[in-house]
Amino acid sequence: MVLYATEVAGITPLNASKYASFAGLAFMLGRFVGTFFMKFIQPLTLLMIYSIICIALSFIVIYGSGTITVYALIAVAFFMSIMFPTIFAVGVEGIGADTKSASSLIIMSIVGGAVLPPLLGLISDKTGNLQLGYWVPMICFVVVLLFSLANKNNLKTQSSHE
Repeated sequence: MVLYATEVAGITPLNASKYASFAGLAFMLGRFVGTFFMKFIQPLTLLMIYSIICIALSFIVIYGSGTITVYALIAVAFFMSIMFPTIFAVGVEGIGADTKSASSLIIMSIVGGAVLPPLLGLISDKTGNLQLGYWVPMICFVVVLLFSLANKNNLKTQSSHE
């Protein structure tokens, strides 16, 4: 966040660190707001909506200029906050005896947090454009969207068979 804000938006490092704090706060608030919305919106529907919003915001992060791109990155933190817990809950729901195996595999996906940032950096370094590296999280948001759509369809199929 600090590197992005200084290089892309021309924000001073001191102010950029404040924006990084705002992103952390946005992530926390997003979790509370998302949990509240799940009382009224089905989790997979909210996951789908939030992933679409993150994809749109990612386009701003990649192709925008100035401070608006930093605000878009902060907004991404807000909207991605519910993704992992929702994916985890949906992924282990109703699988009975395989719950332990499924939950351990989903937990192993956290390794992506160690692999994908260096990939983002590699793309940025090779292209000389930090913003282009943000294609990596955008692709991840597309995968989350596909996950939500596939599981919504599975729920519809299961409901019609019951």
